[in-house]
Amino acid sequence: MTASPNPHRRTSVRVLTLALAALCAAPALAATPVDASKISPEVTLKLIDLLVAKGVMTRQQADDMIAEATASAAARPAPALAAQPAYQTQPGAVVVPYIPEVVRQQIKDELRAEVTQQAKSEGWAAPNALPEWTQRINVYGDVRARAEDVLNDGENYTDFPNFGVLNAGSGYDVNDPLNNPLPTVNTTKNRGRMRLRARLGVHAQIADWVEADLRMATGSDRSPVSTNQTLGAGGNLSKYSLWLDRAYIRLKPSDWLTADIGRAPNPFWTSELLFDNDLSFDGVAIKTEFDTGGDFKPFVNVGAFPIFNTDFDFGSTQRLDKASSRDKWLYGAQLGANWKFSDDVNLKLGLGYFLFDKINGERSTPCVAPTSKDVCDTDLSRPQFQQFGNTMFAIRDIVPASGAPDGPQLQYFGYASEFGVANLHAALEIASFDPVKIVVEADVVKNLKYDANRIRALGPLNNFKPLRDPNDRTFIFDGGDMGYYINLLVGQPKIAKAWDWNASIGYKRLESDAVPDAFTDSDFHLGGTNSRGFILGGALGLARNTWLGLRWLSANEVSGAPYSVDVVQIDLNTEF
Repeated sequence: MTASPNPHRRTSVRVLTLALAALCAAPALAATPVDASKISPEVTLKLIDLLVAKGVMTRQQADDMIAEATASAAARPAPALAAQPAYQTQPGAVVVPYIPEVVRQQIKDELRAEVTQQAKSEGWAAPNALPEWTQRINVYGDVRARAEDVLNDGENYTDFPNFGVLNAGSGYDVNDPLNNPLPTVNTTKNRGRMRLRARLGVHAQIADWVEADLRMATGSDRSPVSTNQTLGAGGNLSKYSLWLDRAYIRLKPSDWLTADIGRAPNPFWTSELLFDNDLSFDGVAIKTEFDTGGDFKPFVNVGAFPIFNTDFDFGSTQRLDKASSRDKWLYGAQLGANWKFSDDVNLKLGLGYFLFDKINGERSTPCVAPTSKDVCDTDLSRPQFQQFGNTMFAIRDIVPASGAPDGPQLQYFGYASEFGVANLHAALEIASFDPVKIVVEADVVKNLKYDANRIRALGPLNNFKPLRDPNDRTFIFDGGDMGYYINLLVGQPKIAKAWDWNASIGYKRLESDAVPDAFTDSDFHLGGTNSRGFILGGALGLARNTWLGLRWLSANEVSGAPYSVDVVQIDLNTEF
């Protein structure tokens, strides 16, 4: 194997060539006799130091050269000055007592250019070797493997309608339930599954105050609250889909002001009582955090987010009378503060209000027995995605077709309640036992637009009081508008290295219409509202940014027919 040429050796040859060129830089001195006594030793030493600085020789080689020359000079007998003629140079020889400054600068510039070019072409030098733009790009991501068991109580009610399935089709024929069986939620059979979550993102610093972020994620479907992919769901080891999870531009014109535009992470400080951790927000969010110079730092977050935008051609079969737009929006505002009482105690508070505009269902004007190709004027008021728990009602006011009173009557279902949610969130962190921390978190929500009388007038289809007398067929609506969550964590909140750990215990209660069931936690009670119960969890670090997690979520219904389910999750997590 032939050794690679040393780039420093080639550079040394180049410097020697430049030095020789410097010796020829004073033609006026050519063939001029020079007195040896006028050759300054300081000039010689400076030339040697320059060669060392340029890497032509090492410091040790230079010191050896100087020592040898000194020893040789000392060994020679002192000449008889009076008898010696003046020193004459050999014919054609040139002696230059210094290197001109312009030549020295030329040596430096050409040396830097040549070394840099060699570093880029041969890859033997790291600093500043890559293009500048690569230093502004950051790749990040995480992978989670999960084993999950879903354990249903054998006494659960068996006929909860699956409103998500009903609203996704062309409508449910309420006039023929025998030939058109009602799709229901599985509340009795246990399930076990392996699940995978993988997310890969790229963050770019475009300018000092402009950033861009793009992230892809797995997911079994378009659910906004889950990026889990159930393994084996496609069958025959089929490949899985990747979804655009985030894509936004961040503008940060000052240290205290940030604006996110696009599909961005949750701009509000909330728990999963209101918004699932996997939820991303479409729209515009502005975040401010003020540094008062002390231990009290207030913040304000506001945003506007389209939840649903009407299809431009809706309804596609209505040639003369297209349906009006019924866009749905989320408007949010939050005021809060970080308050550091001491080095070991920090309190964070947030008070917010979240208005879900036009998310509730509306009764249509009389609609003559629609077919699968027809639309009624409030069809868009049904939820495009939902989980479980919110009170529902039939939104189509169907008029039987003339001469066919028993014909198909295809129905859709919408949220009976409106939603304007007030939220108070607090977390107290105590670090007196470093590295072990104690974190107490509490969260409360209340739907200020909840109106039980209005819901009853619409004719709700679920969330009734249990019937104590089987012969009593009177259904009494029993929904609610409140929710709260409290959690205690001990250990390291963020697992960063091997043997970091934490353990937690929490209790959650979320009434039927406290929040929209579409956006809340997707794991507790298998997602949605009308749930209460305990959450136990823990995590242990196995290596840098790698940890094992365990959670047990035990939940029951708050009101209505019995529905109890336990979820056990074992997670192996890693991030980069």
